[in-house]
Amino acid sequence: MRFLNICTIALGLALANPALSDFEPFPPTPEGQKYSNEVAFRALSNYTDIAWAMYADAVRDVVRFNMAVYHFRKDPGPETLQNAKDLWIEARKSYGKTECFRFSETPIDELGLEILINAWPVDESYIDYTRNDPNSGIINQPDRYPKINSIYLPKLNEQGGEANVSTGWHAIEFLLWGQDFNPDGPGNRPWTDFTTAKNADRRMAYLITATEVLRSHLVTVSEEWNPANYDGGSGEFFIRRPSRIIRSIMTGIASMAGREIASERLAAAIRSGSQEDEHSCFSDTTRNDLVANMEGLESILFGKFTSKSGKIVIDGKGIIDIIASADKELAGRMETQFRSAIMHIEAIPKPFDQVIVAPTDSKGRETIDQAIAALWEFVYSMSDAEEFMELNTRLR
Repeated sequence: MRFLNICTIALGLALANPALSDFEPFPPTPEGQKYSNEVAFRALSNYTDIAWAMYADAVRDVVRFNMAVYHFRKDPGPETLQNAKDLWIEARKSYGKTECFRFSETPIDELGLEILINAWPVDESYIDYTRNDPNSGIINQPDRYPKINSIYLPKLNEQGGEANVSTGWHAIEFLLWGQDFNPDGPGNRPWTDFTTAKNADRRMAYLITATEVLRSHLVTVSEEWNPANYDGGSGEFFIRRPSRIIRSIMTGIASMAGREIASERLAAAIRSGSQEDEHSCFSDTTRNDLVANMEGLESILFGKFTSKSGKIVIDGKGIIDIIASADKELAGRMETQFRSAIMHIEAIPKPFDQVIVAPTDSKGRETIDQAIAALWEFVYSMSDAEEFMELNTRLR
């Protein structure tokens, strides 16, 4: 983003001015620094390209999903509702890849939009009726919640508790699928909930509004990575010291792999044994989330990404190359650990909620245990790399 733009402008000035013929787009690696400045520059520039392309995919897919929701409003029925569900699933996959930029002091963190986009878990009764309470939720309490619009709905998010989620992927997921009481599949909300059921008009308004809000928030985050963005706004990630940028990215990768995927999305779910503790519990698409998360991490680690259209192909230096410039053996070990984690996550059977309730000695549970172990080994190695590269002490 701005780091790439600033360097590109400076390089252009140098090429245009013979007096600046000895200009270098990155400073020489100082004596005593264990990683290469050239590799770091190329990897960080590549990182911004991947972010822009990845978020662009997510925006395109959420717009398609938004259009499907509009179609459902215009022509409600089982087919149009199913089409909206299908496009939610596809858009969710694209968004899942972008989670690799979380915990890294990037726009998704700086703008404070993540809790409005992807907050979880969801207390269903905060949004709509449940099997135990047909009159619960924002939708069914017009006296308490008279307005359902793009200004009011985000203000209700996490009001009174973290599970009081009113916006984002999982609120919309619940609206589309409803509660999941099917042991062998996802929830099965009837399409008539949006046409003839009690408060159907408010339910449809909620679905439309939540989808528009999600689209708007994703566009906002995406634009922070736009290479044409020179507005000097809140995304100040790439005017920081390079060592801090590298440290932030590596910390984010480790946090996503360890705290989020290994701990919150895998270990917590199998430890509780409750189907309600899977990430995308209404649609039974948690395995998609896990695979997409790992694909996103893979892209920024190894510097490779291809857009869904195939028109954008990025193949350059990744974060692992910065580490390799300091310690090839450590980087090689980390790659092996990460590849092992991907292999085990891709081997998790579908649907994920069936693995949660399976016996502890089942093949699926063993696969999850192996994935968790590989992820934590990788996280510990990332910590070793950060320490070896002295990123906590260098102030460049």
